[in-house]
Amino acid sequence: MDGFLPRGPQERMDMLGRDKLFLFFIFFIFAKCGETTSNKNYGKDFYQKSILVSEKARYYDVYNKMRDSLDLWVLNKIRRYEAAYTYNYDIDSLICFNTKVDRLISCIHIFGNQFNSTSDDLIWFYGEKINSNWYFFKGADLVLPRSLYQENVKIPLTYQQLHQIALKEVYGGYLKSNGEINEAWFTYHFENVGWCGTCKTTEDFQKSRLENVKTLWLQRDTTQPIKQLPAKINSLP
Repeated sequence: MDGFLPRGPQERMDMLGRDKLFLFFIFFIFAKCGETTSNKNYGKDFYQKSILVSEKARYYDVYNKMRDSLDLWVLNKIRRYEAAYTYNYDIDSLICFNTKVDRLISCIHIFGNQFNSTSDDLIWFYGEKINSNWYFFKGADLVLPRSLYQENVKIPLTYQQLHQIALKEVYGGYLKSNGEINEAWFTYHFENVGWCGTCKTTEDFQKSRLENVKTLWLQRDTTQPIKQLPAKINSLP
């Protein structure tokens, strides 16, 4: 299908053409005490800045497009998103836009609810506007052993726990010390050899991502028709 969604514009395509491209990190640096208050302040500052540059209506619109994209890929069991359809998942409510509002960084919460898992995950989730269309794709996987955060390792971390961790580990570089958006942070995430070892310029990376869009819908059971999302009213959780 050359990467086109059956129920919307091309902006809802995934842009990664590799099955296994994620670095798995285990962070043992969280202190259980003293993080909640400061992280809440981070979250408020990040949200206010992102809303300021994007305007509220556009923030909601892009968020819902991103959620629809992930939900559709999970519904059709796209292999690149196996973790999301194997376990319970959610998208973090915070998305951080760059100054031009053509790049965003968010994350997917993965709740290890099966196979006697004792850890949960955060997966970086990116969006980029190329040729007036939004494209969404995932990045590295941050593995979170529950034993670092609670005594009962059989119970998945909550959405709020994962959100608090994400404020530091996923979103932490969003703003400079003076409160301005850190554009170098976006460049670091979107233009590195992990995406394309031969790419040199922004245009090179964008071209590489668009080429990889074409592989997305081949990463499924192609003997089955593509399933559609039910009609719904989109809103931020």
